Amino acid sequence: MITAIQKPKRKYGEGSIYQRKDGRWVAKFKGEGMTKPRVVYAKSESEAKRKLRELKKDAAKGLVKSTSRRFGDYADQWLYTFKLHSVEDSSFDKYESAYLTHIKPAFGKMQLASIHSEQLQKLLVEKSQTLSHTVVKIIYIILSEIFSYAHSEGDLSRNPMHNVKMPKKATFKPEREIVALESDEVRAVERIAEMKNKNGRPCIMQAHALVFLVHTGLRCGEFLALKWSDIDFESRIVTVNKNLSMVYDRDKDGVRIKHKKARIKCTKTASGNRIVPLNTKAIAALNSLKAVYREMDIVSDSVAVTRKGTTLSSDQLRRVLRRVLAYAGIGKPFTLHQLRHTFATQALNAGIPITVVSKWLGHANISVTYNTYIHVLESAEAAAVELLEVI
Repeated sequence: MITAIQKPKRKYGEGSIYQRKDGRWVAKFKGEGMTKPRVVYAKSESEAKRKLRELKKDAAKGLVKSTSRRFGDYADQWLYTFKLHSVEDSSFDKYESAYLTHIKPAFGKMQLASIHSEQLQKLLVEKSQTLSHTVVKIIYIILSEIFSYAHSEGDLSRNPMHNVKMPKKATFKPEREIVALESDEVRAVERIAEMKNKNGRPCIMQAHALVFLVHTGLRCGEFLALKWSDIDFESRIVTVNKNLSMVYDRDKDGVRIKHKKARIKCTKTASGNRIVPLNTKAIAALNSLKAVYREMDIVSDSVAVTRKGTTLSSDQLRRVLRRVLAYAGIGKPFTLHQLRHTFATQALNAGIPITVVSKWLGHANISVTYNTYIHVLESAEAAAVELLEVI
């Protein structure tokens, strides 16, 4: 009786090679720490052996040790271990929001090593149809940094973001049109700020703050960070060198605690540190705020405060804006930042040079001002062309 010769059973971690019925060869390998085997295909037995050796070599170098890890777990660790401590708190809030809203839902449950360039590029293109260029850029940066980190740490043998590109600006939805208040609407806001109740106090306590913003072009955070010592009433100037932002409180592991809190820091760029002139209406708005605080026995070195004397938040100022617009009968969608647009638009229409307006706004360079307010400049150019007829 002839006994069949049995092939010795391969030991764990050696891998296996076999030929399928369709003629293709398969190399399969499962190393330590891998929940699923890696499978590669070849046209010949020799090619399959070579690919198996490569899989073993990668495993020995640690290049496939994290293939069993989910992307979400890996990215969470990167985000809260490295990114949290490398950017400003307000910037991290934006990164975290983009990751939790757009990236983790798409790839969180996938194996880290199973994600390919095509999937990443597709996500960016899809997001460009509904999100702004700024948000998609943040998504692109996060993905690039996560996969670059994984590759540098030897957790991936390749970086799938290597060939992924940011979508062209033409593929994005049109940028939101710059909206500014018309001159008559500005006058209406100023009238609302002067309205008094039966007790002789302003109907809307912080309405004068909106008038100040319309006539200075300060960013919301810059205004909320202002101290009375920053204002020189005699020289009619305000020194801008701080910014208030609302950021999440976090525990020692970086996890969000329920509420946001105010933090005052220096402006992000050198151009943000500037001196802005105050016109008569801006001075009047500040004096009105002072009078209100004095009458209500509010003592604070901050310009923007609540009835309790605490620093006003951006959300509270937005509610003030909504009330003032409702009282003034202004129904168009409007934000606090568009008060800044209103200032810039009126300044340019008044003939103030764009270089000066750019400096007052604290833009990093004049191209930012030009690109933002090109529609105003084009209107001025059209009016100038008409003036040629009278020369």
